[in-house]
Amino acid sequence: MELKPGLSALVTGGASGIGKALCIALARKGLFVTVIDLSEENGREVVSLVQKENKHVHQYARVPSAIFIKCDVTNGEDLAAAFRKHVDTFGGLDICINCAGFVNKSLVYDDKSDGTSTWRRAVNVNLVAVIDGTRIAKKPGVIINISSVAGIYPMSYEPVYSGTKGGVVMFTRSLAPLKRYGIRVNVLCPEVLHSGH
Repeated sequence: MELKPGLSALVTGGASGIGKALCIALARKGLFVTVIDLSEENGREVVSLVQKENKHVHQYARVPSAIFIKCDVTNGEDLAAAFRKHVDTFGGLDICINCAGFVNKSLVYDDKSDGTSTWRRAVNVNLVAVIDGTRIAKKPGVIINISSVAGIYPMSYEPVYSGTKGGVVMFTRSLAPLKRYGIRVNVLCPEVLHSGH
């Protein structure tokens, strides 16, 4: 798919790191962008950056060139509502990028909790939300799932993260037959990088 003005993209985890960079890159191509994230402050900042990048393309548009939707991607109903708002605002969805991610700061074998805010959250954000986002997107031209090199090579110091990212790789590769229906699904596996903001 050629990236051209007038197409629209939805990016989960779009308020920081790789997601933020993708939002800005899409804006430079003139795309309408929906930024989905938990951080309202960072999300609104990215929307402002996107609007600055593509203001020359969309200065006469009847809709904003970018919107922010605060959403916990692990809540399937909220995620579906965010997708609906994107479609209602921009008239469709051309590109879905599932980029939200979570790194557990504690070692899974040392974690004495039930995992709700640690390893279980990593599974829900990194894998379950990607499955939900892909399922909800249904028929955009392109779905891009962000995994990690940790999904290809094991990380002994972060096995849950590595496992979830490996799940994203296999899930995405298993969707290759959707190409015959006009749905291209790809996975990106970036190497280790600092993506704080």
